[in-house]
Amino acid sequence: MTWSKLKAFASWTLCGVALVIVFLSVTFPYEQLQARVLAELSRSSGLVMTAEQWSLAWPLGLEWRELGLTGPDLPRVRVDRLQLSLLPGSLLDGRPSLAGRAEVGGGSAEQRGQVASRATLSSWSRPALSHLTGTVERLDLGKLGIPTLKRGLLQADFDQQWRALPGSSGAGQLQPADGQWQIELTEVQLESVPLGPAVLPSVGFASLKGRLQCRDGTCRIEMLEGRGPDGTLKGIGTLVIRNPLPQSDLTLSVTLIASPEFAQRASAAGFALASPGLPVNITLKGPVANLQLAL
Repeated sequence: MTWSKLKAFASWTLCGVALVIVFLSVTFPYEQLQARVLAELSRSSGLVMTAEQWSLAWPLGLEWRELGLTGPDLPRVRVDRLQLSLLPGSLLDGRPSLAGRAEVGGGSAEQRGQVASRATLSSWSRPALSHLTGTVERLDLGKLGIPTLKRGLLQADFDQQWRALPGSSGAGQLQPADGQWQIELTEVQLESVPLGPAVLPSVGFASLKGRLQCRDGTCRIEMLEGRGPDGTLKGIGTLVIRNPLPQSDLTLSVTLIASPEFAQRASAAGFALASPGLPVNITLKGPVANLQLAL
């Protein structure tokens, strides 16, 4: 091929690429696409998602700002920024993969909690979630409106798979399969909690760690440990996943050993069982949205 022919070929190639870019930028229905993606996320999660702003995240992504999440028995959560990008390598595979990144908590980007994940869908024709991995960094749960939780910085690593229920063909008929979750909370502060006629005073833990092993829709809480100025706790239990998530069934047995300072505050609040140095056994049981406590 002569130099002139090579230049002509390169020119026509660049022209074709430019026309494709113009087509994608001007004529592709991105507005309908981002609305469809939000609708699919809402359907699969059981939450209602609305965003004040959206934009393209080149080359193959979408970004939403001021995203609101609402659901039954859940406080409204605001996500400052959510970005989803299709991984180019999955275009040639029958199982598309997405990379996601979210910022939660307000303030500057450095102060917000960060959630990074990678999701694999079952197929292009049935975009149901089949595998999710990710990490959570410095997410302040106190800013999510969780009742009684004033503060708690969350760090987590997770690897969870889903599979279709036997005999189902719809994208929504899924149940959690194998999964592992490592969770750590630091600087935990709980507000006063009414317990029958008594009130458990505010309690703080310097650290609270947990490990879950999930299989066939049931997660075993293999380890739950906490320690801080108000005492220590250890616990084990199970979590049976339901849809919606707040209806999941929790059975958790916790042993508390209160510090002398906390025991004194508890006694003044009418919670006289918290004797310093002596273990107190507590059982939490029932749907997550309406747990029953027994001593």
